[in-house]
Amino acid sequence: MRSLGELISLACRLFLAGLFLWAAHDKVWDSATFAAAVARYDLIPLGLVNPGSVLLAWLELVVGLCLLVGLATRAAALWAALLLAFFTGLMIYAGFTGAGFDCGCFPGQGDHPAGFQAALRDALMGLPALWLLVLPGRWLSLGRRRERPERLTLSV
Repeated sequence: MRSLGELISLACRLFLAGLFLWAAHDKVWDSATFAAAVARYDLIPLGLVNPGSVLLAWLELVVGLCLLVGLATRAAALWAALLLAFFTGLMIYAGFTGAGFDCGCFPGQGDHPAGFQAALRDALMGLPALWLLVLPGRWLSLGRRRERPERLTLSV
């Protein structure tokens, strides 16, 4: 049964890693397009749009890389869960305001409208992050805990 849990953890970790790396790719390399998408929500002052969008894009990239290699898995899963909860709330806000524009989740794709469907998608994508918070797994992970060597005792 432990092997099944490790397999599920590995699948969750790799799924989230791929998701965050895919989402971050265009945001990091085409930050102007992502900044325009962030500005469309009209939630933060215009002077904070560029630094906020750059910070968010790089945070997604770091979270994706940590999950990919299994480094600080629990911390990366926590960040993933927090980001996905934020995105879910943002999509609910967009649904109530009737935004009707591309959510900016995956820049360059253009077919992800902001709204309630995107909120449901983001909430469901948060489930693997919650799994990893409970059981981060160790398979194919750089952050594996090393087994403690047994202490040598001298018996006389």
